[in-house]
Amino acid sequence: MGLFRCALLTSAVLLISSAANAQTTEGTVPKAAEPASAASDVEQLPAVDVVQETPVQKAARAKKAVPVSPLSTAPAPAPKSTGTVAPITVPSAVTTVTDTEIEREGTGSIQQVLQQQVPGIIISDAAGNPMRAEISFRGFDASPVSGRSQGLAVYQNGVRINEAFGDTVNWDVIPSNAIASMSVVSNNPSFGLNALGGAISILMKDGFSYQGAEIDVMGGSFGRRQTGVQAGGASGNAGVYVAGEWAKEDGFRDFSDSEVRRFYGDVGFKGSLAEVHFSLTAADNHFGATAAAPIELLERDWGNTFTSPQTTDLEVFMPTISASVKATDTLNVSGVGYYRRYKNRVVDGNVTEIEECALAGNAGFLCLDPGAEEERVTQLGGGFIEDDDVEEPLGSIERLATDSWSGGGALEGQEKTPLLGRPNLLVAGLSYDHGRSKYRTSSELGTIEDKYVVEGSGIIIGGPEEIAPRDLVSTNTYWGFYFSDAYDVTDRLTVTVGGRYNHATIKLEDQTGLFDELNATNTYERFNPMAGANFKLLPGVSVYGGYSESNRAPTPAELGCAEPDNPCLIESFLTDDPPLDQVVGRTGELGLRGQGYNNGDRFTWSAGLFRTLASDDILPVTNDTGRVYFVNAGDTLRQGVELSATYETRKWNFYASYAFVDATLDTCNDPSGECAFLEAGDRLPGIPRHRFKAGIEYWLTSKWKVGTDLVAASNQPFFPNEAGEGDNLGGYTRVDLNTSYDITDNIQVYGLIKNLFDQKYGLYGTYFEADEVPDLEGGPGATFNDPRTVSPSMPFAAYGGVKVKF
Repeated sequence: MGLFRCALLTSAVLLISSAANAQTTEGTVPKAAEPASAASDVEQLPAVDVVQETPVQKAARAKKAVPVSPLSTAPAPAPKSTGTVAPITVPSAVTTVTDTEIEREGTGSIQQVLQQQVPGIIISDAAGNPMRAEISFRGFDASPVSGRSQGLAVYQNGVRINEAFGDTVNWDVIPSNAIASMSVVSNNPSFGLNALGGAISILMKDGFSYQGAEIDVMGGSFGRRQTGVQAGGASGNAGVYVAGEWAKEDGFRDFSDSEVRRFYGDVGFKGSLAEVHFSLTAADNHFGATAAAPIELLERDWGNTFTSPQTTDLEVFMPTISASVKATDTLNVSGVGYYRRYKNRVVDGNVTEIEECALAGNAGFLCLDPGAEEERVTQLGGGFIEDDDVEEPLGSIERLATDSWSGGGALEGQEKTPLLGRPNLLVAGLSYDHGRSKYRTSSELGTIEDKYVVEGSGIIIGGPEEIAPRDLVSTNTYWGFYFSDAYDVTDRLTVTVGGRYNHATIKLEDQTGLFDELNATNTYERFNPMAGANFKLLPGVSVYGGYSESNRAPTPAELGCAEPDNPCLIESFLTDDPPLDQVVGRTGELGLRGQGYNNGDRFTWSAGLFRTLASDDILPVTNDTGRVYFVNAGDTLRQGVELSATYETRKWNFYASYAFVDATLDTCNDPSGECAFLEAGDRLPGIPRHRFKAGIEYWLTSKWKVGTDLVAASNQPFFPNEAGEGDNLGGYTRVDLNTSYDITDNIQVYGLIKNLFDQKYGLYGTYFEADEVPDLEGGPGATFNDPRTVSPSMPFAAYGGVKVKF
């Protein structure tokens, strides 16, 4: 809370500063640029857009560069002649999402925007809360949930924001109104560890790129209240930008209230030879993340929950400093440094394996896994727990606390000196990231009451060892160096080669003195090469192809929970540290893309094939008692097709995309032929094969716009899809509507409808021990019959708001 108040105070100061210094107002054109001098050479800024923006205006303002590394971009192609444009020259698929597309989504959900605009992305929701949804790109995840198979590297202004402890990605801490663009890049090892499926590079606004001010107030279904503010301006060589978002809602499920408070600010200074920025990202968020619920409960009421409380509270505080220097006419040097403080508190109500002891010698006590190998349960600092100490039915409340402190930086050079008389772009850099995390867990015995709320007894479990409290310190150090060289062999052919060396050291230290097996240091290293080419077939049309390799080191959470004979009661109760191998990805791509103009209308299209083989992929496994551990399951294969097209006129615009993603276990390394309950050829769980997206916007008048978006996905296997014979979570089609009307050039009212046809579908599916859980609503002694549990989608929702720009 204190961090967020500090950010708000900073915001107020910067808002006053930006209002005082801003020289450009809404709808006005800046004064003509004055001749450059040694002391001042500020690029003249464009006029700030009016509230409503036509498609052609949007295209003109779209992101004009493609990320080729965390700190560098390749200049976007400029129009060659009327009606044609030069194609992008990077040898891989790239999709860029603009701030206009983020604004159009309306609710501030970064994940929803990426799902709409990127062919290979689909949303999943293991956390059970729409604000905490995760994205899957070509079958690789960027999730806030520890234990998921993280396979995407995510950067914010050149800073890697995968968290230190589990490589998780907290999308909810970034103010959506502060994002200038998001680029999804595949097939490029320059982005370092975890880029198996690719990388997402997020570029934030600053006072040079955004001028003006905006207030956006919205409300609607499920008690949603939301406010967003942003302001930016430049005066001379200085620019200031600040943005903040606050959102609160009751949620459509029981006990799923959430509150988001997030801030971003930037102070920049720009001269003829150098540019420096100081920025701050801060957030203080609460989520009633109620997770999956048994299908039988959801059939009674779509808002039902199972074993509450399940809440997540997190804080992030991340100041950064970045700079770029024009060292020569052809050499630019850039760098970034950061510090990140991350705090996460999870309260997780659950059913429990603790019951009355079965053996006569243990009569009157509670035991873990009653039976021939049962063990009496002890309370922390006390004796054995008797069966009448806690009322039945028994449950437990797990408490997980993660505190991470991380920091590091990157330094990079971009050299554009021609080679043999031909254009050449050489990029080389190095990065260093160091993190230290303190991780603690405890479990409190309780009673499951009405609506499956676990009421704690105050008795903290001390043993047996499997469920004893944990106190762990992990230290991870990542460093690497990389390069890429793009050479124009001819005016039509660009060849790119490069690579990156990654080195990772992960150290675990048990603080309780009870788990010596956790004390270990693991080191991983690898050089990942890359090569590709882009050939311009016709004006505005090119063919590209490339090959690259990447690697992912196991996270501390995976290393600490990788022993089959001593698995974790839940994925976060770390028990042992057997060595896991790093995952190595090998990706090949081949595709066509084009863009151009037709009588003033703009169009783009692309068609591509991809194939990624992930060797020694790490997958979670649930054993016969429901406990989780991680294994190098074997080689997994993700391959498919991506198609997309857009068309933009002054009156309407349209987009559509289709992706086929076939994700399977390719080879099993276990002599038994079974890996993570999968056999070679089985589909990987949680990944739909087919996903289709489309949308259209139409200007009824110069002030009134209407639009609709559609997302459709085919079925996906439940976790863990045992032997390929598991159930499938059904496919779905979701339709959203949006409309806006400009009352004046500075005031806009708008409306949003999400899930127009009130489709009820699941976003994540897994299993539970149905016959061991009492069905409290089914009467005395009743149990569940269906072991499937699902994270339900949000039903029909409507929102309305007003936006004012200055």
